[in-house]
Amino acid sequence: MNQPMYACIESDLSYQFATQEYLNMLGWQSDIMGIQLAQVHSRETLFELQHGMMLARSNGASTLTWQPFEEDNSLWLQLEICWNPVAELYIVNAMRTQQAAARELARDPDDGLFFYTPQAVMLLDDENRIYRVNQSFSEISGFSLEDVVGQGPGIVTNRDIAPELFDHLWQQLMLRGYWEGELWNRHKDGHSYPAWYSLMALRDDSSEITGFVAQFSDITSCYSDQHRFTHTSYDALTGLPDELMLLDRLNQQLLKGNLYNQSSGLILLQLDSEGCETEQVITAIAARLSAQVRESDLLAIDQANNFVLVLEHCPDEMIMEQFADRVTAVLQEEIDVSGESVPFTFSLAGVLADSSGLSAELMLDRARLVLDSSEGDSGFRLYDSSLGSGTVLSREALIAGVSDGGLQIRFNPVYALEGHHLTAAEVTLSMNHPQQGTLSPEQFIPQLSRYGLLDEYHQQLERQLSPMIKLWGGFEQFHNLCIRLQDEELFSVAVIGNLIRLMVKAGLPPQRLMVILNSTQVHLFPDEIEEIKAKGVLLLLDLQEDSLEGLPDQLFPDMLLLNAELVEQQLRDNKFMRNVEHLISLARENGLEVMAEGVRTTGQMTRLTLQGCSRMSGKYVGRDLSLEQLIERLDLEH
Repeated sequence: MNQPMYACIESDLSYQFATQEYLNMLGWQSDIMGIQLAQVHSRETLFELQHGMMLARSNGASTLTWQPFEEDNSLWLQLEICWNPVAELYIVNAMRTQQAAARELARDPDDGLFFYTPQAVMLLDDENRIYRVNQSFSEISGFSLEDVVGQGPGIVTNRDIAPELFDHLWQQLMLRGYWEGELWNRHKDGHSYPAWYSLMALRDDSSEITGFVAQFSDITSCYSDQHRFTHTSYDALTGLPDELMLLDRLNQQLLKGNLYNQSSGLILLQLDSEGCETEQVITAIAARLSAQVRESDLLAIDQANNFVLVLEHCPDEMIMEQFADRVTAVLQEEIDVSGESVPFTFSLAGVLADSSGLSAELMLDRARLVLDSSEGDSGFRLYDSSLGSGTVLSREALIAGVSDGGLQIRFNPVYALEGHHLTAAEVTLSMNHPQQGTLSPEQFIPQLSRYGLLDEYHQQLERQLSPMIKLWGGFEQFHNLCIRLQDEELFSVAVIGNLIRLMVKAGLPPQRLMVILNSTQVHLFPDEIEEIKAKGVLLLLDLQEDSLEGLPDQLFPDMLLLNAELVEQQLRDNKFMRNVEHLISLARENGLEVMAEGVRTTGQMTRLTLQGCSRMSGKYVGRDLSLEQLIERLDLEH
C-alpha cells in the first residue's frame, strides 16, 4: 500500500518534517528539516504552494491541485493544507491525482491499490481489449474476469449511448490522454445504471499507446435524491433534467456554496437552427455536451430548449471562460443529418454566483438578460452588474436600500508580498436589491445624489466602519483602509472628515485612510482633493496618463494603482505590458509603491512580482470579506 505523503512547514516558510514518501516524491535525498521552501521548489511551484498556505492561514484549510515540477507535466498532486495556529505550523497532505493513480494501477496491478480501491478498474491492451479487472469491477458490474476477458469495454456500457458521444470521447482520449465523464452502464442482469468514468491512455517513451486504464463508480446514489421528481422532470427529447429539476438542484448547490464558501457558475447556451432538423441538432449537441461536463457539474435544458450548464466549483470568471471555450470548440464541429451539414448559430451567457445569496431563478434570469442584451451576437458574454442598472431605481427603493440592513459592507483584501501578510483592504458598501441582486456603488450613488440621499449612505458607511476603526489599532501590519470615491461624492468631502474624527478618537493617524481616485477626477475636483490631502489622507491614483508631470505637490499621489484591465490584458497584449512597466518605472522614479487590483491567476501574480509590484488584491490572493471575517483573519496573522 502507498504510504502517506505529508509534511510540516514552519511559519517562517521552512520545512520542519516530511515523510519519506514526500521526500521521494520531491527527489530530496538529505534531511529537509530547517530547509527553506525556496531552496526546494522552483519559483512557479513555490508561488502555488505559498498561495495555498496563505488561504489555509486565512480559512483554516485549503485544497489545490499542484504540479511540483514544472518540467514534468505528468505528475500532479492534490494538496490539503491545514494551519495550526497554536503550533504555528502548516500541515501539508499530498495525494496523487486520478491520472497518477491510473498509471500506478497499470504499472503494478498486484499493488494493494488495485485490489482495495472501491472503484471498478479495467486494464486494457493496445487493441482496447480487457485483460484484467479487479474485485470491485465484478461487484459493481456483475461480470467476472472470465465474462469480459478479450472483450472491448462495450460489454459493460449501455449499447444505446449515442455514437457521437463515443467519437468525441475517443478523440479526447487520443489528443489529451484522458477523459472523465458520465456514461450509462449495463449490469450483467440487464438493468442500466449511471457510472462516472475516468479513462486514460498509456504511452511508452516513444509516445506509442501501450494500453488503457478505465475506472468507474456506480453513481446511482447521486440520483436517489431525485425520487421526488416524476419522469416529467426530464426532457423527453434529450433525457436531460428539465428546468424544474435544474432550479431545485441549483438552489441546493447555492445553499451548499454559501455554507462552505464555494462559488458556482451557470452557462446558458441558446441555439438557433432553421428547418425541420432542429430536434436532430438539439439531440446531437446534448450528446456532445454530456461528454464535457464534470462529475460535479449539471447539464440541463430549460423550457425554451436552451442548454444550461451548472459548474459547481467555479471560483472566478477565468474558469467559466475556459469552460465556455471548450463548449464553443464542441459547437464549431459540423453536425450531419442524412449526410448533409446542418447550419446553426449559438450564443453563450455566463453568470457567476456572488456573495449576495442569489437564487437559482435569479441566476437563470441574469443569463437570459445577457442573451437578450447581446442582440444576436454569437460568442460568450458574462453577466455584468451594469446590465441590471438600466432600470432606474425609485426614491422608495433607494430609501429602503440605504436603511438598516439594505447596505452590506465588504472588504477586498490587499496583500503585501514581502512577508505575505494582509496590509490593506478596499471598503465597498453595496446595496441589496430584491430583483437585481447586489448593486455596486457606481450603479446607485448617482441616483442617491439625485434624490439627496448621499448623507444617509455616508452615515451607514460610518456606522458600519466604526467597529473596525475601534479595533484597528491592534493590527500594526494592517496599514490602510481604502475607499473609492465616486464623482458625486467629491462635491462634498464631509464623509472623509467624519471618518477621520472616528480614527483620531481611536488613536489612529489620518494617514492610515486612503482614497482611490483616477486622473480624470484629479483634474475635475482639484480643490476637493487638495482638501482631502490636507487632512493627511493618502491618495491611491489610477493613473490614466503617461506622466505625473504637471501635478502640484498638494495633488501628488502617495501610491499608484494598476487597474484590473491592465492586469488582465498585459499577458495578452504587449501594449498593455509596456503600459504596466512604464507605470511601475514611474512609481520607482518617484519613490512610490504600486498596488495591482483584480489579480486572479498565477501567471498574473508571477508577472507582476517580477515587474516589481509590491501589493496585490483580487480573487487569486483573497475573496471579499465581511467585517467578522476580516477581523478573524487579522487575528490569525497577528
